[in-house]
Amino acid sequence: MSDQNENPQRYRWPWFVLAAFLLGVGLAIVWMSFAVHREKQERDVNAPLPGASAR
Repeated sequence: MSDQNENPQRYRWPWFVLAAFLLGVGLAIVWMSFAVHREKQERDVNAPLPGASAR
């Protein structure tokens, strides 16, 4: 009966899982922003000149 009056055990592993998840989301956002930036640069380099006529 004294076990019910004591505080329940608090686990630490959910905090590590949450931290790993948030780190993964943050790294994915950073990685995708670099990928989008690189893709925009490639698209700008390969873009036709504004005064050139398409034949």
